[in-house]
Amino acid sequence: MFDDNLIQEYTQWKQGNKDSFTWWNYVNMKADLDLALGFARFYCPDVVIAEDCFILKDRYREDTFQAWKKECQNKTEVEKMMNLYELADFFHIHTKADEHYDEKITVLGNILQFFWTMSFKERFPERNIVVSVFDDFGGEHFITVYQKI
Repeated sequence: MFDDNLIQEYTQWKQGNKDSFTWWNYVNMKADLDLALGFARFYCPDVVIAEDCFILKDRYREDTFQAWKKECQNKTEVEKMMNLYELADFFHIHTKADEHYDEKITVLGNILQFFWTMSFKERFPERNIVVSVFDDFGGEHFITVYQKI
């Protein structure tokens, strides 16, 4: 998924504890059970099916949905816009940019794409769900979800 050296703090702890420090140790140091359960929802998000549109539950707002229905040409466009999210915004409160920041955002997008795709295929096998990660021309990284028709 990514090189261990991408996370400098992990690398430092690993060097200080040679053969006895693992990613499980790192996660245990940095997080608690509530956060772990929150990440279960993050990697396997709930969805809302609204008028046969596949919308991430955490992105769904009825007024926004109605506005995009008026603005967009079809259901796929509505889904793309409703589910669109800038990857950097997921952790902007506690993240400090470092020399690997852009690479970390890219890796996060790839990991979310992987887990969301698996999750949706398992839970919604009858739907052709696409998880798309892309960069805009300004350098921001985005993720969105939609049904391929």
